[in-house]
Amino acid sequence: MSKHKKLNQKTIFIGLAIALIFVVLGVFFFSYALETLDLKAEELGLEAEPIYDPPFPDYNLLGIDNQWSALIIGGVSVFLLFVVAFGVAKLLSKRKHNQ
Repeated sequence: MSKHKKLNQKTIFIGLAIALIFVVLGVFFFSYALETLDLKAEELGLEAEPIYDPPFPDYNLLGIDNQWSALIIGGVSVFLLFVVAFGVAKLLSKRKHNQ
């Protein structure tokens, strides 16, 4: 394997690890931060009305409202976004080489 390819793989793994660290930090440390807009809406007596039904409202999995479900959804989301971005990059790379 070439040195350039090993460097690219190392960069990808480091990026994924950092993204997963941010998911863990977000779930366990920053998820309790107060939302200013939510507080103001409560003060005014307003309630949220969603435009659509999201698949995972408030990052809850199957009605389980805890940190572990948010961690699972966050981790899966990181990998799904990575796969999509990697696929687009590969397609663009092939397209560039074919021109």
